[in-house]
Amino acid sequence: MKILITAGGTTEPIDSVRSITNTSTGKLGSLIAEKFDAISEVTGIYYVCGRKSLIPQGTQAEITYVDTVASLETAIKGILKKNDIDIIVHSMAVSDYRINKVTSAAVLANSLNANLKASLSGMPDITEEYIVSLMEASETILNTDGKIRSDINNLILTMEQTPKIISLFKDIAPNAVLTGFKLLDHAGHKELIDTAYGLLEKNRCSFVLANDLKDITAKGHVGYLIDREKNYATYSTKEAIAEAIVQTTVKYLKVTRGL
Repeated sequence: MKILITAGGTTEPIDSVRSITNTSTGKLGSLIAEKFDAISEVTGIYYVCGRKSLIPQGTQAEITYVDTVASLETAIKGILKKNDIDIIVHSMAVSDYRINKVTSAAVLANSLNANLKASLSGMPDITEEYIVSLMEASETILNTDGKIRSDINNLILTMEQTPKIISLFKDIAPNAVLTGFKLLDHAGHKELIDTAYGLLEKNRCSFVLANDLKDITAKGHVGYLIDREKNYATYSTKEAIAEAIVQTTVKYLKVTRGL
């Protein structure tokens, strides 16, 4: 039985010394790996995580560090194509966006003025596409070393969506038992369950762990493990969540494969 776990968070660079990341520590992912390690049938654990994430202690886990969503995608595809993975737990907090342009209000204003003066038809329609074209044409505010110049005020960053990593798993490993994660912030209970179940259906997950930021504290972590029938069980600590995910997915794998 081989396991793939993603944990922690991704990091997207702004320039050579700055980046956008999130607060995920990878604690829950590391607990999940440790509990899989205690199961005798498990013969391999592939643990993909951010560089600042906690890693599982005393396990057979093979650690792969990643930074960006692009590097995460490369790592996952490599592992899935080389190994027959039985269970996937995608607990990583993956960036929804990455930087595609860094400029300033002054530079953008200069681009706009130059563009209007060059236009023979007067003022063009201000559309999303028009603004993007101005951004692409505007000069860089990066030094030759890739760092943002220190004399710049009113920075403007534009961001583009990153690939949805969770959608890749079943395309490459259609027989794997996939558990996804969904985190919301101060949502109602019904909204949380409905949103997580929508993620499950869209990405062909067997289970999804739904949780809300308001319920994650130093003392506890409330999570709802939802199955394909939209039934769910409630847990109140990271330890309990990790144990439930491991026991539930292993049992599901054995039942569906007649083991």
